[in-house]
Amino acid sequence: MGFDDMFNGFSEIIFNGCLPSTKNDHLAGELIKARLLKASECFDEALAVVNSTLGKLPDYPEALFLKAQILWEGFANATAATACLQQVIQMKPMKEEKDETIRRWSQTLLEEIIQQKRG
Repeated sequence: MGFDDMFNGFSEIIFNGCLPSTKNDHLAGELIKARLLKASECFDEALAVVNSTLGKLPDYPEALFLKAQILWEGFANATAATACLQQVIQMKPMKEEKDETIRRWSQTLLEEIIQQKRG
């Protein structure tokens, strides 16, 4: 059994099986799947998953940040990555600390992209 077979079997259980019980759980599961795909350098698939998530919840800071990472790391698309990061940075103050952390990470990644474009 190869990696793809194991990943697909694992993802079926986690992402389509009994674990996600709410919409938020399902969306969080989709982001885990997208992160695993990104880590495996399957950038097209990761982007498709994160775009699906954003189709359901367009202002999801974590998904926007992940999309920016995928666009930058996988496709060297500074313009599109910057747009995602700016969307997170410009959001109203967020209630959850993890979302504020995402905002700070977005600012840091945006600064890195700008520096690399200049250099």
